[in-house]
Amino acid sequence: MIQIWVILGRGPLGNALKSRLGDKCIQLASRNWIKDPIDFPSEAKGVFLAVPDDQIVNFANGLLQKNISIPIFHCSGVTPLSSISFYAKSGVWYPMQSFKGKNIPWHDFPVFWEVLDPLMLPVLEQFHMDLNIPKGLIHSSEMRSKYHLAAVFANNFLNHQIGILQEYCSLSGINPSFFDSMIEKSISNAISTKAYDIQTGPAHRGDQITLERHLEMLPERMQNIYKIISSSIAEIKMREN
Repeated sequence: MIQIWVILGRGPLGNALKSRLGDKCIQLASRNWIKDPIDFPSEAKGVFLAVPDDQIVNFANGLLQKNISIPIFHCSGVTPLSSISFYAKSGVWYPMQSFKGKNIPWHDFPVFWEVLDPLMLPVLEQFHMDLNIPKGLIHSSEMRSKYHLAAVFANNFLNHQIGILQEYCSLSGINPSFFDSMIEKSISNAISTKAYDIQTGPAHRGDQITLERHLEMLPERMQNIYKIISSSIAEIKMREN
Protein backbone atom coordinates (compact mmCIF):
# COMPACT_ATOMS: atom_id res chain seq x y z
CA MET A 1 0.00 0.00 0.00
CA ILE A 2 1.29 3.47 -0.90
CA GLN A 3 1.90 5.58 2.19
CA ILE A 4 0.59 9.13 2.23
CA TRP A 5 1.69 11.96 4.49
CA VAL A 6 -0.77 14.65 5.52
CA ILE A 7 0.54 18.22 5.67
CA LEU A 8 -1.74 20.63 7.51
CA GLY A 9 -0.85 24.17 6.52
CA ARG A 10 -0.15 26.18 3.39
CA GLY A 11 2.60 28.42 4.71
CA PRO A 12 6.26 28.30 3.58
CA LEU A 13 6.99 25.02 5.40
CA GLY A 14 3.82 23.27 4.26
CA ASN A 15 4.39 24.38 0.67
CA ALA A 16 8.02 23.26 0.74
CA LEU A 17 7.06 19.81 2.05
CA LYS A 18 4.38 19.44 -0.61
CA SER A 19 6.83 20.44 -3.33
CA ARG A 20 9.41 17.96 -2.05
CA LEU A 21 7.05 15.03 -1.46
CA GLY A 22 4.78 15.47 -4.47
CA ASP A 23 2.26 12.65 -4.77
CA LYS A 24 3.48 11.12 -1.51
CA CYS A 25 1.52 13.68 0.48
CA ILE A 26 -1.70 15.63 0.59
CA GLN A 27 -1.66 19.24 1.73
CA LEU A 28 -4.67 20.79 3.42
CA ALA A 29 -5.36 24.40 4.30
CA SER A 30 -5.25 24.43 8.10
CA ARG A 31 -7.97 27.07 8.50
CA ASN A 32 -10.36 25.07 6.37
CA TRP A 33 -9.61 21.82 8.20
CA ILE A 34 -10.08 23.26 11.68
CA LYS A 35 -13.51 24.55 10.63
CA ASP A 36 -14.47 21.32 8.88
CA PRO A 37 -12.16 18.50 10.09
CA ILE A 38 -12.47 15.94 7.31
CA ASP A 39 -11.15 12.39 7.63
CA PHE A 40 -7.77 11.51 6.18
CA PRO A 41 -7.12 8.75 3.63
CA SER A 42 -6.83 5.27 5.10
CA GLU A 43 -3.24 5.03 3.81
CA ALA A 44 -2.17 8.16 5.73
CA LYS A 45 1.00 7.39 7.68
CA GLY A 46 1.35 10.58 9.70
CA VAL A 47 0.14 14.17 10.06
CA PHE A 48 2.53 17.13 10.19
CA LEU A 49 1.20 20.31 11.76
CA ALA A 50 2.84 23.08 9.74
CA VAL A 51 0.72 25.65 11.57
CA PRO A 52 1.47 28.69 13.78
CA ASP A 53 2.76 27.76 17.23
CA ASP A 54 -0.29 29.16 18.99
CA GLN A 55 -2.55 26.84 16.97
CA ILE A 56 -0.74 23.56 17.58
CA VAL A 57 -2.78 22.54 20.62
CA ASN A 58 -6.06 23.39 18.86
CA PHE A 59 -5.21 21.11 15.96
CA ALA A 60 -4.07 18.30 18.22
CA ASN A 61 -7.38 18.58 20.07
CA GLY A 62 -9.24 18.54 16.77
CA LEU A 63 -7.46 15.35 15.73
CA LEU A 64 -8.20 13.76 19.09
CA GLN A 65 -11.90 14.61 18.84
CA LYS A 66 -12.03 12.99 15.40
CA ASN A 67 -10.68 9.77 16.95
CA ILE A 68 -7.77 9.85 14.55
CA SER A 69 -5.13 7.41 15.72
CA ILE A 70 -2.27 7.99 13.29
CA PRO A 71 0.91 9.75 14.53
CA ILE A 72 0.94 13.55 14.55
CA PHE A 73 4.02 15.76 14.66
CA HIS A 74 4.21 19.47 15.30
CA CYS A 75 6.97 21.44 13.60
CA SER A 76 7.76 24.08 16.22
CA GLY A 77 11.16 24.87 17.66
CA VAL A 78 9.94 26.10 21.04
CA THR A 79 6.62 24.34 21.67
CA PRO A 80 7.30 21.44 24.08
CA LEU A 81 6.09 17.97 23.21
CA SER A 82 4.23 17.96 26.52
CA SER A 83 1.78 20.51 25.09
CA ILE A 84 0.23 17.81 22.89
CA SER A 85 1.11 14.73 24.94
CA PHE A 86 -2.61 14.18 25.56
CA TYR A 87 -2.54 12.72 22.03
CA ALA A 88 -0.95 9.29 22.52
CA LYS A 89 0.88 9.18 19.19
CA SER A 90 2.43 12.63 19.22
CA GLY A 91 5.89 13.85 18.36
CA VAL A 92 7.98 16.71 17.03
CA TRP A 93 9.56 17.20 13.64
CA TYR A 94 11.45 20.50 13.70
CA PRO A 95 13.66 21.53 10.77
CA MET A 96 16.10 24.30 11.73
CA GLN A 97 15.76 26.14 8.45
CA SER A 98 13.86 29.03 6.89
CA PHE A 99 11.61 27.87 4.06
CA LYS A 100 11.03 31.19 2.35
CA GLY A 101 12.45 31.13 -1.16
CA LYS A 102 12.80 28.43 -3.80
CA ASN A 103 16.25 26.96 -3.18
CA ILE A 104 15.86 24.87 -0.03
CA PRO A 105 19.14 23.15 0.98
CA TRP A 106 17.43 19.92 2.00
CA HIS A 107 20.66 18.10 2.82
CA ASP A 108 22.33 20.94 4.71
CA PHE A 109 20.18 21.67 7.77
CA PRO A 110 19.49 19.68 10.94
CA VAL A 111 16.08 18.25 11.78
CA PHE A 112 15.17 17.58 15.40
CA TRP A 113 13.01 14.64 16.43
CA GLU A 114 11.16 13.98 19.65
CA VAL A 115 8.50 11.33 20.27
CA LEU A 116 6.39 10.12 23.17
CA ASP A 117 6.88 6.51 22.13
CA PRO A 118 10.15 5.22 20.58
CA LEU A 119 8.01 2.98 18.36
CA MET A 120 7.17 6.16 16.41
CA LEU A 121 10.75 6.65 15.27
CA PRO A 122 10.37 4.36 12.23
CA VAL A 123 7.58 6.69 11.06
CA LEU A 124 10.00 9.63 11.06
CA GLU A 125 12.67 7.49 9.41
CA GLN A 126 10.26 6.68 6.59
CA PHE A 127 9.30 10.35 6.29
CA HIS A 128 12.96 11.26 5.83
CA MET A 129 13.40 8.50 3.27
CA ASP A 130 10.52 9.95 1.27
CA LEU A 131 12.02 13.43 1.62
CA ASN A 132 15.41 11.95 0.63
CA ILE A 133 17.23 13.65 3.48
CA PRO A 134 19.44 12.33 6.33
CA LYS A 135 17.94 11.08 9.59
CA GLY A 136 17.00 13.57 12.26
CA LEU A 137 18.60 14.23 15.64
CA ILE A 138 16.78 13.13 18.77
CA HIS A 139 16.67 15.94 21.35
CA SER A 140 14.52 16.97 24.27
CA SER A 141 12.09 19.89 24.06
CA GLU A 142 14.40 21.95 26.28
CA MET A 143 17.44 21.38 24.07
CA ARG A 144 15.45 21.98 20.88
CA SER A 145 14.23 25.34 22.18
CA LYS A 146 17.84 26.37 22.85
CA TYR A 147 18.78 25.56 19.26
CA HIS A 148 15.74 27.51 18.07
CA LEU A 149 16.77 30.59 20.05
CA ALA A 150 20.31 30.36 18.69
CA ALA A 151 18.87 30.08 15.17
CA VAL A 152 17.06 33.39 15.69
CA PHE A 153 20.45 35.04 16.20
CA ALA A 154 22.02 33.15 13.30
CA ASN A 155 19.23 33.75 10.80
CA ASN A 156 16.53 36.26 11.76
CA PHE A 157 18.68 38.85 13.53
CA LEU A 158 21.49 38.63 11.01
CA ASN A 159 19.01 38.99 8.14
CA HIS A 160 17.41 41.98 9.88
CA GLN A 161 20.75 43.73 10.27
CA ILE A 162 21.44 43.30 6.56
CA GLY A 163 17.96 44.67 5.91
CA ILE A 164 18.79 47.75 8.01
CA LEU A 165 21.98 48.19 5.99
CA GLN A 166 20.04 48.01 2.73
CA GLU A 167 17.46 50.49 4.02
CA TYR A 168 20.15 52.90 5.21
CA CYS A 169 21.86 52.70 1.82
CA SER A 170 18.58 53.48 0.09
CA LEU A 171 17.92 56.47 2.37
CA SER A 172 21.48 57.74 1.93
CA GLY A 173 21.73 57.24 -1.83
CA ILE A 174 24.63 54.79 -1.68
CA ASN A 175 25.03 51.45 -3.43
CA PRO A 176 24.31 48.46 -1.09
CA SER A 177 26.12 46.04 -3.40
CA PHE A 178 29.41 47.65 -2.33
CA PHE A 179 28.99 45.77 0.97
CA ASP A 180 28.22 42.32 -0.43
CA SER A 181 31.80 41.03 -0.36
CA MET A 182 32.34 42.61 3.08
CA ILE A 183 29.31 40.77 4.48
CA GLU A 184 30.41 37.47 2.97
CA LYS A 185 33.98 37.86 4.24
CA SER A 186 32.83 38.96 7.71
CA ILE A 187 30.56 35.92 8.06
CA SER A 188 33.25 33.58 6.72
CA ASN A 189 35.82 34.95 9.15
CA ALA A 190 33.42 34.89 12.09
CA ILE A 191 32.48 31.23 11.68
CA SER A 192 36.08 30.11 11.12
CA THR A 193 37.27 31.49 14.46
CA LYS A 194 35.88 33.09 17.62
CA ALA A 195 33.93 36.08 16.36
CA TYR A 196 34.64 38.20 19.45
CA ASP A 197 38.38 37.81 18.85
CA ILE A 198 38.23 39.56 15.46
CA GLN A 199 35.82 42.34 16.42
CA THR A 200 36.72 45.81 15.09
CA GLY A 201 34.97 49.16 14.79
CA PRO A 202 34.41 52.35 16.80
CA ALA A 203 32.59 50.66 19.70
CA HIS A 204 35.42 48.15 20.06
CA ARG A 205 37.99 50.98 20.03
CA GLY A 206 35.98 53.13 22.41
CA ASP A 207 35.80 55.91 19.79
CA GLN A 208 33.00 58.02 21.29
CA ILE A 209 33.33 60.86 18.78
CA THR A 210 32.67 58.49 15.84
CA LEU A 211 29.83 56.78 17.69
CA GLU A 212 28.13 60.13 18.30
CA ARG A 213 28.59 61.21 14.69
CA HIS A 214 27.10 57.95 13.47
CA LEU A 215 24.06 58.40 15.70
CA GLU A 216 23.52 61.89 14.27
CA MET A 217 23.55 60.43 10.76
CA LEU A 218 20.99 57.72 11.47
CA PRO A 219 17.20 57.97 11.37
CA GLU A 220 15.82 57.97 14.90
CA ARG A 221 14.32 54.48 14.62
CA MET A 222 17.76 53.04 13.75
CA GLN A 223 19.60 54.81 16.55
CA ASN A 224 18.44 52.49 19.33
CA ILE A 225 19.67 49.38 17.49
CA TYR A 226 23.02 51.06 16.86
CA LYS A 227 23.30 52.00 20.55
CA ILE A 228 22.39 48.52 21.82
CA ILE A 229 24.83 46.69 19.55
CA SER A 230 27.61 49.21 20.18
CA SER A 231 27.08 48.94 23.96
CA SER A 232 27.26 45.15 23.74
CA ILE A 233 30.50 45.31 21.75
CA ALA A 234 32.03 47.75 24.26
CA GLU A 235 30.90 45.63 27.22
CA ILE A 236 32.52 42.50 25.78
CA LYS A 237 35.74 44.42 25.09
CA MET A 238 35.84 45.57 28.71
CA ARG A 239 35.15 42.03 29.93
CA GLU A 240 38.10 40.73 27.96
CA ASN A 241 40.53 43.37 29.28
